[in-house]
Amino acid sequence: MRNKVFWRRARRTLYVLTGVGLVVPVVAFLITYSSVVVPDPSSLAASHNQQVTLYYSDGSVMYTKSASGSHQMVSWDQIPDAMKNAQMAAEDATFMTNNGFDVSAILRTVWNRLSGGTGGGSTIGQEYVKNATGNAQDTLQRKFVEMVESFKMTRTYSKQDILTAYLNTVYFGRGAYGIQAAAHAFYGIDVAKLNTEQAAFLAGMVQSPAAANNATYQHRRYDYVMGRLLANHWITQAEFDTAQFPTPIQDTGGGSGISPVRQYIVSAVFDELAASGHPEDELYNSGAKIYTTINPKAQQDAEDAVNKIMAADKEYPDEGSALVSVDPGTGGILAYYGGDGSTSYDLAKTPQQPGSGFKPYVFAAALQKSPDTIGLNTMYDGSDNQTIQGQVVHNSDGESAQQVSVKDAMTQSINTVFYQMGAQIGVGTVRQAAWSAGIPKQITSSLGSTFDSLQNTDPRTGQGTGNTELGISIGQYPVRPLDQAQGYATFANDGKYVPAHLVSRITDAGGGSLFQFVAAPKPAFSTDASTNSAIARTVTASMSDVATHSKDGLSGGRPTASKTGTAQFQNTGHNSEAWMVGYTPQVVTAVWFGNKKQPAPIYGNYHNGIGKEHGYDVYGREEPGYIWQAFMDSYLNGKPAKQFPEGNLIMGTPGQGDNGDQTDDGSGQPSTTGQPSPSRRNGGPTFPSFPDSAFPSCAFQFDCFPSSTTSSGRRHRG
Repeated sequence: MRNKVFWRRARRTLYVLTGVGLVVPVVAFLITYSSVVVPDPSSLAASHNQQVTLYYSDGSVMYTKSASGSHQMVSWDQIPDAMKNAQMAAEDATFMTNNGFDVSAILRTVWNRLSGGTGGGSTIGQEYVKNATGNAQDTLQRKFVEMVESFKMTRTYSKQDILTAYLNTVYFGRGAYGIQAAAHAFYGIDVAKLNTEQAAFLAGMVQSPAAANNATYQHRRYDYVMGRLLANHWITQAEFDTAQFPTPIQDTGGGSGISPVRQYIVSAVFDELAASGHPEDELYNSGAKIYTTINPKAQQDAEDAVNKIMAADKEYPDEGSALVSVDPGTGGILAYYGGDGSTSYDLAKTPQQPGSGFKPYVFAAALQKSPDTIGLNTMYDGSDNQTIQGQVVHNSDGESAQQVSVKDAMTQSINTVFYQMGAQIGVGTVRQAAWSAGIPKQITSSLGSTFDSLQNTDPRTGQGTGNTELGISIGQYPVRPLDQAQGYATFANDGKYVPAHLVSRITDAGGGSLFQFVAAPKPAFSTDASTNSAIARTVTASMSDVATHSKDGLSGGRPTASKTGTAQFQNTGHNSEAWMVGYTPQVVTAVWFGNKKQPAPIYGNYHNGIGKEHGYDVYGREEPGYIWQAFMDSYLNGKPAKQFPEGNLIMGTPGQGDNGDQTDDGSGQPSTTGQPSPSRRNGGPTFPSFPDSAFPSCAFQFDCFPSSTTSSGRRHRG
């Protein structure tokens, strides 16, 4: 009897809960339905007609861009069927038959949220509502209201009206709201002339319009939309097979008051903001005023320095430079030179092998791991042509010394010393020290390809294997000029990491705050403040004589810390990239010099302190060193010659450093074989491969980017 009573009550309770579970959502739906207002496309278009303005650090205007005039509304009949089908294929294949929402997609979204995942399944109607309301909060409540509004739209407007409104107001990137503006921005034609391939391209841009100039994103989204067009029978197999990627026209920026050289700054600003959760469409909607950290004098000094040195090399038109200068105390980027404006990609964000410019991270790692034995005065065997961990290691110009201190080895850029040091402390330690200094764990090139940094890459997947080779000690793995400026800024800031950034704050059109950069300095090398500063100061001291040794010292003997770096081009004996990275207490500057189209030998005519004066092989001490010197002297002119903090240096033991009989592969597991890892080929380390090179000639190919090597079996330049 007791069991029967229990089950009867349980059933009644279940009935009540079921009733509540059904009634409450229905009531909520009805209440919401009666209260929401369906957004009008004309009002939405008008709300987008605001101007975005970028300012220099002194408040002067750098750049303005307005979406005004871009909203040329087009009718259903003016939009080709190819575009309508492409947009539905990209976002909502059941658009013509659904009720404004997709139940299966909603359930999937709910499950994703409850399980801690992300992702959703909005229909075109829901996306239109989100754009109209400006509410992009990633919450279930917003999704519910959005669903009801979308459902109401299907009862108010026809499907043709809704799709037309959406295509007239959605953001495609490049400042283009609406399909007519997008057709002009990307292809220079009216919407009626779009073909199937161009329509597929544009439809794909809507998912992430901030990446609309990203070649990797462009190809990926185009391929996806074409595949969905085929799957939904909107194109035939023959049309799919013969389709060609519709390369868009070059983006001119569409703004005012900016040179091609400074357009790289604008693009980098929008990239930075998108990465921090401030996409372009939101900036336009709010009439954003973006205050950058770019110092107008420093920027002009950077451009003048590059132009001065590059003018001597005009017979090599494919050679180019990049420069990034940072205030180490604040992380603000003072000057940013991504190229001469002749390339669609930004050289300041193009990964290159840093060569000897990576040695300071090796030393920092050694100071972290073995401060009792490794320091400025520690002696190593600096002789040439040593076999270390099964690899023959050369010095740049055949330098050789049976006994050399770490300080002198850094000054002379003796490879064998730092290769021994890397073997002694382990490559995983080196990698972590570089990451701690600010080298990103994932590096994204200016064309959008992303790879796991400072490790080998699986050519099948493009993902990092987790294994790092000993060649990291002399700059085997590519980094960007922006990364080097960031990493050295941590050394200059007494070991405290502050993110390098271009944007200090953003306000809306009325002056309301939208963003303010705030980041507390973070100890990079040790939680103990004294130890952390000692490591950074010791690394700084190790580089204090490099500039004068390379004939790149600053006016008045101003104290500096710097490092040159050069990478050889294949086995030619010529060089493919050259670097100068250095700092004073006030400013850090990284300069890269190389071929701006593809890895190739680089030659110079400006000045060669060693050898011929015309057509010489460029090393870090030449063109990049001279650019660095010219910029730093100009920028620092009239500023006090500050001294680096004194004391608290790690001197190490004067005895000879151990060249090591074990290393690790970066995974934390030591290897004592002393033999090359299985991935080594042709007597040298395997270099990272990228599915999407930073250079157009290598795009979407494996094993094409790392054509310049710093293999331990080849002569690495100092």
